[in-house]
Amino acid sequence: MPSTPETLQTAAQSLVRVMVAHGITTVFGTVGHGNLSLIDAIAGEKRLNFVSAFHEQVAIHAADAYFRVSGRVAAVVTTVGPGATNLTTGLGDALLDSSAVIVITGGVPSEYVRKDPLQSLSVAADNSQSEIFRPLTKRVFEVGSSADLVPTFSRAFSEAINGRPGPVLMHVPLDFFAGPVPATNAESVAPARFVPFPDPAQIALAAKAIGLAERPVLYCGGGAQAEGAPEAITELAREFGIPVATTMSGQGVIDEDDPLAMGTTGVVGTRPGNTVVREADLVIAVGTRFPEMDTSSWRSDFFSGFPPAKLIHIDIDPLVLNRVFPSDVAINADAAAAVRALRAELRSVSPEWSDWSERAATLREDWSRELEEVRSTPSMPFEPAFVLTRLREQLPAAAVLVSGVGVRHAVAQHYPVRSPRTLVVASGFGTMGQETAAPLGAVEALPGTPVVAVVGDGAVLACLAALPTAAAAGENVTWVVLDNGGYASIAIYQAKHFGRLLGTDFVDAAGAPYTVDFVQLAQSFGISADRVVSESELDEKLAAAIAHGGPSLVVVPITRTPRIQGTGHWDVNDIFAAGATYSRAGEGGDV
Repeated sequence: MPSTPETLQTAAQSLVRVMVAHGITTVFGTVGHGNLSLIDAIAGEKRLNFVSAFHEQVAIHAADAYFRVSGRVAAVVTTVGPGATNLTTGLGDALLDSSAVIVITGGVPSEYVRKDPLQSLSVAADNSQSEIFRPLTKRVFEVGSSADLVPTFSRAFSEAINGRPGPVLMHVPLDFFAGPVPATNAESVAPARFVPFPDPAQIALAAKAIGLAERPVLYCGGGAQAEGAPEAITELAREFGIPVATTMSGQGVIDEDDPLAMGTTGVVGTRPGNTVVREADLVIAVGTRFPEMDTSSWRSDFFSGFPPAKLIHIDIDPLVLNRVFPSDVAINADAAAAVRALRAELRSVSPEWSDWSERAATLREDWSRELEEVRSTPSMPFEPAFVLTRLREQLPAAAVLVSGVGVRHAVAQHYPVRSPRTLVVASGFGTMGQETAAPLGAVEALPGTPVVAVVGDGAVLACLAALPTAAAAGENVTWVVLDNGGYASIAIYQAKHFGRLLGTDFVDAAGAPYTVDFVQLAQSFGISADRVVSESELDEKLAAAIAHGGPSLVVVPITRTPRIQGTGHWDVNDIFAAGATYSRAGEGGDV
């Protein structure tokens, strides 16, 4: 029997019902002619909360953080042309930090493809907008008709959440949103998540190898933040006294105040973290791709050598296993399931590493004493270590901290992350500005939880549209702006290797310092803002901003030459040093 008008709805209306059935409650985005039919359908669905962003990059960074802190998926909707291409930078962060996000972009009308319509990218190939996103997503889905919209969404959702999570993108010609389709029984549609369990034989091999080790270490990356994994890792570490080191994105997998928590590894990781991994004779790696900066450029004299050390590598993505380091035992499985199985198997081995645990405890104590002075001594301008220490004391363990690419190393050394999924850091793609927009997603995912972003002055300017977006939505977000008048984290390398600065200081045409009044700027958007002007004001003004109950911003002057301990290595320094030596020789040594 043919459908009657009463049984029809637009494809967009059918889509939003299925989005809700898949557990999506929040949509970030912008409005344009390419997605107006979808926006109208969202407006008619009371179970969806639409957060209107003043720039598409804000929307994608927010959706990325939403997943990182909650494990739930948000959607991003944008229009055609620049509305879509403005997403590219943020998609790089979501992809490399394994965040599941569903992106739906409008496209030119399907019948106009070969006619060079408005905002069509068709010089190299007809209708090639979606091609831009293939290196930036797990998969791009081309919707072929109105009837194809809902089934494509279900496939896209499954792709985003299964295996290694990541962003997916649906490219939808704008007329397909408006096309009539039979009403969908959305309640019959449910997302499918497949949890790969470990091979018992591989678990037995791993447990045997661990039982023979003298100095085992758990090494946890962002994949160890997956549901249930932090608890399983902490239980395993505590039961057998195994030290735990992490990448930056793995911070919080174990409470960093725990005696077994050694902190992060890498060029400016913690000394205990780098030391235990370097001295270990066996590393149990969980959910990590062994990133360059976290592994001191993969150098065995600063990180670990495989061999002679043995490697047990657990990851949900089979393509990660044996890619950087050869594994003695490779386990392709869900992190939580694998760690629980390993813990149970280890009980039959009954290992004991009290001397090694005592060595780890001594490393922690020595490191704490080494940092005590910089963490506790006020100055004007402040050391980031001092600000982060004072901030940590004011925030509960469950508070979410969003860290920028410039300050993330200070966070790794001076801000103990107490709970899983409470640190958001752009550790893969490293976008400056991500930290300005990301707290909008965190606060939407975890209403009632304090969300604080520690951002550089350059990062605020790089994603300024996040401020009015938060103000208009009334988001309870606090930005702590570390103001040093430039891109100081890069200036450090520039000064060290080349002896002169260009582009890293904020200066005007005459070379004088160019300053931005962030307080006045924030207030112009309707954000409560203040500036710390003396050492004695810091605690009070941080507390006032956090307690404000709406969007707030506090500017804190910090030194351009922070005392960050370089405990690892980065080969890029060697490349710079060689190039700088050659350059100086060519210029007659006048640098």
